[in-house]
Amino acid sequence: MSSGSGESPPPGARQPGVAHLLRAALPHALTALVAVALTLGIQRLLLPAASGQPLVTPQVASITPVSSPMPTSTVNATPSPQSTEAPLAAALTRQELIDLRAQDERLWAAMYLMRALHHLADAETLLRANDFARVEQTLAAIDEALAQAYVRAAEADRDPISQIRSDVGGIREDLYLRPEGMDIRLARVRQAIMTLIEARR
Repeated sequence: MSSGSGESPPPGARQPGVAHLLRAALPHALTALVAVALTLGIQRLLLPAASGQPLVTPQVASITPVSSPMPTSTVNATPSPQSTEAPLAAALTRQELIDLRAQDERLWAAMYLMRALHHLADAETLLRANDFARVEQTLAAIDEALAQAYVRAAEADRDPISQIRSDVGGIREDLYLRPEGMDIRLARVRQAIMTLIEARR
């Protein structure tokens, strides 16, 4: 009995500790609740004010109209970068197209010169076989290829092409009358065409 009255009961020992913790946490909880309440109150006050702002802005806009003559004259006086870049881009595009067309014409002229050179090799082979009829036909094909090259050639190349065509026409006229030395004349024409092709590479 004496030993039992000397011990404090376990529930009595725990209750003062719990109450102490509650008292210690109570100010923090109240502070948190007040902060939440203030936040909600501020949000409720600000939301109607924000929703009411569009009603006030038309009055400000009416005081300072947007379409005033001063900004319009300023915008017209100062050219925008887009207004200057668009004509420049269009000019560059036109120049690029002109350059591409000129390059394309030079390529076609070189191709027809190569075709004339190929026909000339055939003419030399036929001449060694004394096949004058086919030599004449081949010379006509050479002249046609040179004519196509003349149309597409640059201005500086047209005079040499005209001279080569004149030489080919002279060979055709002398083919049956003076066949001697035709191989040398064909070789000269071949060299002239090759020189013209090499000079424009």
